[in-house]
Amino acid sequence: MQLSQLFLNRYDALHNFWLSSLWDSIPGELMRQRPHTHVNSIVWNIWHLLRVEDAGINRFICDQPQVLDEGDWNCKMNIPWRHHGCEMTLAEVDDLNQRIDLQALQEYSKAVQKRTRQVVQGFTYDQLDEVVQEDRLRMILFDEGLAHPRAAGLLENYMGWTKGKYLMNFGLTHSFQHIGEIDVIASLLRVSFD
Repeated sequence: MQLSQLFLNRYDALHNFWLSSLWDSIPGELMRQRPHTHVNSIVWNIWHLLRVEDAGINRFICDQPQVLDEGDWNCKMNIPWRHHGCEMTLAEVDDLNQRIDLQALQEYSKAVQKRTRQVVQGFTYDQLDEVVQEDRLRMILFDEGLAHPRAAGLLENYMGWTKGKYLMNFGLTHSFQHIGEIDVIASLLRVSFD
């Protein structure tokens, strides 16, 4: 089995089964709700996992522009910041929940998926052994604004990672973690998306 086939086997399940069912199963007003004062919303989780995937794969692995920038997606989604949401306050999460355009978020999701599939098709195993250097991490996280100003600890967390680790984490592991969170939120809201 080729690397791309192995990755896409799980990636397609994530997007074609789990995430795609959200749009049809859960009304927009429930996607925006936080069912508890210390829990994020479904829409925040979707936006966050897409931002991590877009920036993680396109900037950390490929050194190409993010989908976010090529399609003017922040404007379309009505989001004024570039970061991916780590360390947002609950007030900031509420702001995102109220302002985000759900249709634009769904279209952004499709654009990110398309790009990720293209990127993965072109990889070979030896390319994924390269370690991303600290100066590059600093540039992406802080100069380009991927990290929230309160998320300085991300640099230390990402130090020493190979491009392969970024691919598996940002393309699969991180997203499946948030699918679990979305499932819990949906159950608290008494809705089902599977």
